[in-house]
This record gives sequence, C-alpha cells and structure tokens, in this order.
Amino acid sequence: MAKVAKLVAVSLLTRVIVEDTASEGEILTAAGPRFIGKIHTNLEENVEYIVDDTECPYDPEKDETP
Repeated sequence: MAKVAKLVAVSLLTRVIVEDTASEGEILTAAGPRFIGKIHTNLEENVEYIVDDTECPYDPEKDETP
C-alpha cells in the first residue's frame, strides 16, 4: 500500500462555567480538559474536512521516523 499525506481540519466548541472576571488564560484552562475529552471520545463528530496535502506530499525521507 502507498502512503499519502492528508490534512485534517476539526472545529471544536465547548461550554465552560467561569467567574465573570476570568481572564482568557483561565477560560482556556477550564476549556482544555473538555476539548481533550471531545478529541478522545467524539473526534469524528467534529471533523470539518479531510483533503490531500498537495502542497507538501508524503516524503518517506522526511515523514518516517527512525
């Protein structure tokens, strides 16, 4: 089988409850675990698209790790 490079785009949205004075960093800290959970359990539901990477195609010398 031949290998190819693909680009995968996802869009995640979650709801968090924070203090009304929460900073952007505090909001992101609260949202982080929820995003990780969505990635682990519902990734397929959040995929926007999958396309061939035509700008940087698969190169076994660069893409294969020893």
